[in-house]
Amino acid sequence: MATPRGAGSSGSAMMQTYAVTVPPGVGPGQQFQASLDGQLTMVIVPHGSGPNSTLHVQIPARPSSVQKYAVTIPNGVHPNGRFQANLGGQLVWLVCPANMGPGKQMLVDASSATSNGPTKTWPPPIGVPKEMDGGNDVPDYFLCPITGCLMRQPAMTPDGVTYDYDAIVEWLQTKQTDPSTNQPLNPDQLCPNRTVRSMIEDFIAKGPDFLMKA
Repeated sequence: MATPRGAGSSGSAMMQTYAVTVPPGVGPGQQFQASLDGQLTMVIVPHGSGPNSTLHVQIPARPSSVQKYAVTIPNGVHPNGRFQANLGGQLVWLVCPANMGPGKQMLVDASSATSNGPTKTWPPPIGVPKEMDGGNDVPDYFLCPITGCLMRQPAMTPDGVTYDYDAIVEWLQTKQTDPSTNQPLNPDQLCPNRTVRSMIEDFIAKGPDFLMKA
C-alpha cells in the first residue's frame, strides 16, 4: 500500500514522497512492485527494514509527453521468452526481461505501438528512499547530470552518457541535442543502462559499502 506524503523538490526535479508498506515475505535486499500515483515503481527494501516496515520513497513528476504502457508478463513465459501484448490497439511482440517472470509488470515505450522497429522495454523506475536521495554518500556516477538526483531509470545515449529517463526526455522536448555532447539526440535512441541500474539497486539495498558486501 502506498500513501502520498506531499510534494517537494530535489535538484531541478519535482518529487513526490510516498509511504510504502513492505509486503509480508519481502526482506532486506529484495524488491517488490508498487503503483505510486499510477506509476509502476520498483521498490527495494534497504538493510535494516523488512516485512510490514514503512519506507518513504520518492518518484519524480513525470513529463506529460513521457508515455509508457505497463504490461503484465503472462503465465508460462520464461525470462528472455517472447509473448504478444496489445499496446494502444496494436498487437506487438515483447521479450520478457532476464530478471523478471510471470505476474510481474514491465514498461514498454508507447512509441513501440506505432513504430516498425523492435519494441523497446524498460524495467520499472526505482522508488528511492527519501533519506538516500541527495546524501553525501551517493557516488557521483549514480546522479543524473541534468537533475543532480539519484537516477531512478538510467537511460544511456548512443555516445555512452547516462541520464535519468524522464529528465532527458523532458530536456529533448525543446533541445533535440545531448546536453553533455551537444550531438543530435532523440528519445528513440535511448536504451536502459542495466549495469548502472543494478549498481544503484545494490547501493539502496546495502548502503554506502555496497561494493564490499556480498
